[in-house]
Amino acid sequence: MKMVIRRNSTNKKNARWLKTATIDTNNTNDLSARIQEKAYRLFEKRGYSHGNDWSDWLEAERLVKKELGIR
Repeated sequence: MKMVIRRNSTNKKNARWLKTATIDTNNTNDLSARIQEKAYRLFEKRGYSHGNDWSDWLEAERLVKKELGIR
């Protein structure tokens, strides 16, 4: 599913600089799912020890983005 965001401008001179942005929600959901899976694997690797959910998530996010070449 794609969500389209449009910006309106009454100033014609500035209107040419405005572009339509397209956000692919499927890719966003896929990225989130990959991060979730990686975070769970980190949790699993630590022996299911609770209390590090934020650090697991942030590390998973860093690893997945590195794998995908995203900054």
